[in-house]
Amino acid sequence: MKLKDNLKWLPKTLIAMIIVAMVVASFDGVALSMIVSNVTKFNQHSTNKEVFIYISLSILGMFLVYLAMVLKEYLKNRALKIMNIHLKRDYIYEQVQISKVKDDASSKISKIFNDFKLVETDYFTLIFELIGSLLTSVVSAVYILILNVPIGLLFILFSTLPMVTPKVFGAKLTATAQIWQNDSGRFLSKVTDLFKGINSIRTYRAQKEMYDDTISYLNTEEIAYEKMNNSQVEAMFLTIMLSMISFLLPLGAGLFFVANGYISAAVVIGIFLASDRVVGPLRSSSQYLNQMKTTENIRKDLREQVIQFKDEAPLDPNAEPELDLVNVSFSYGPNKQILKDVTLKIPFGSKLLISGSSGKGKTTFLNLIQGFLTPTVGDIEIAKKRVSSDGSNALAYIRQEPYLFDDTIRFNLTLGKTFTDEECLAILQRVGLVAELGPDLLDQTYGENGNSISGGQRQRIEIARALLFNKKIILLDEATSSLDENLTHQIRKIIWSLPCTVIEVAHQYDQQELQDNQVLHYQLDGGTMKAIL
Repeated sequence: MKLKDNLKWLPKTLIAMIIVAMVVASFDGVALSMIVSNVTKFNQHSTNKEVFIYISLSILGMFLVYLAMVLKEYLKNRALKIMNIHLKRDYIYEQVQISKVKDDASSKISKIFNDFKLVETDYFTLIFELIGSLLTSVVSAVYILILNVPIGLLFILFSTLPMVTPKVFGAKLTATAQIWQNDSGRFLSKVTDLFKGINSIRTYRAQKEMYDDTISYLNTEEIAYEKMNNSQVEAMFLTIMLSMISFLLPLGAGLFFVANGYISAAVVIGIFLASDRVVGPLRSSSQYLNQMKTTENIRKDLREQVIQFKDEAPLDPNAEPELDLVNVSFSYGPNKQILKDVTLKIPFGSKLLISGSSGKGKTTFLNLIQGFLTPTVGDIEIAKKRVSSDGSNALAYIRQEPYLFDDTIRFNLTLGKTFTDEECLAILQRVGLVAELGPDLLDQTYGENGNSISGGQRQRIEIARALLFNKKIILLDEATSSLDENLTHQIRKIIWSLPCTVIEVAHQYDQQELQDNQVLHYQLDGGTMKAIL
């Protein structure tokens, strides 16, 4: 993502106001130089009125400059807010639209809260600081040339020396920043695993080993961070040395001119004071460019997004879609075939259970139906329409560990869409949750991922959501594997009585129970589906 793309996010009036404030604020060095250098014009013949007018005008001038500086900061903060919202909004939209089934959520969270904060501080903020510094340098340089062209040119030419630093350290700064970002992401993943798996760690008394493993990643991350910061310190030292040379040598030349009577000391004082606002901002500009380079790898994959969600046609409540798999094959690479020429015609209302040993492709089978994966060969159709990567509006997918949002039961059911409380309560009553959680459960919250309710209740909230959204085909991936036998029977009794197609993947099942409920049983093995009678 380039600078011009970022600036397009800002209103033109805001950009204009920032520029005006920056231009006025850039007279900081010139105003101070004029005030100090003109002091030499006062002597014992100066009147009190002249002194009063001079001091008053000086105060007014400096007040306007500093007022512009404050205004610039306010306007910059407004611009940063807009740019941050745009950046994060576009990224969230992109992930909502294109995220794959196996994408790592922790890396995306890290990008928003760590990488994008780095973009804000070391790129967006520095864009404004860089422009302000360059304006200050230009205004001060013009003032210096007005005072004396030869000495002024000497100061200006030498003031460009700090700009050498990005050329010397640019590649190193980018490389060390990339290493730190990679190590930071790995450390975040390790910490996430540590805290989420704490119960297993304690069960097997592996606290020391897991602690040591996590701390090793912490040390690696902090070493990489130290190296990145040290690279910036080295770049800063070179910049400071070049800055020192850039004003001391021209100052010496100016003193020779004074000693030989070519210019007055007041002119040299004025140029010297103003030159600090040429050299200083250029030195800062050099540092800003160095810091901005550290965000290069983060920014290169960011793209402008047009936020536009498709309006899904509402499901026909009377629709009875048939699910067809026609000669479907799927492989993870050339040596790992999961499905081989599978053809199934599943009429609406059918109840299927797919069994098979681990790693045989049961979850892959559901992901293909859902549209999360694309068949290597063949077609999957719902109501004679091929399933796309966006999936089908007729489908619901219930996992072994359904995810509940840290919000009310109402939000978890509706996901922000419009349903009446009566509709929600009727569905919850149907799955037995009103009796268990009370009639006022819609406004209740049950913690992150519903951790204060049981696994069976979480499963039934997911089932209730599918019913509320009038889903015609429900896929269940080991949805009862973590439940006890009684809860398993309770959940299956609900799902097998639903007026829709149900396809369940499971390791544990009762063959007699399947037959009693007219559930078709298929075994997935060797890439083929075998009916179990």
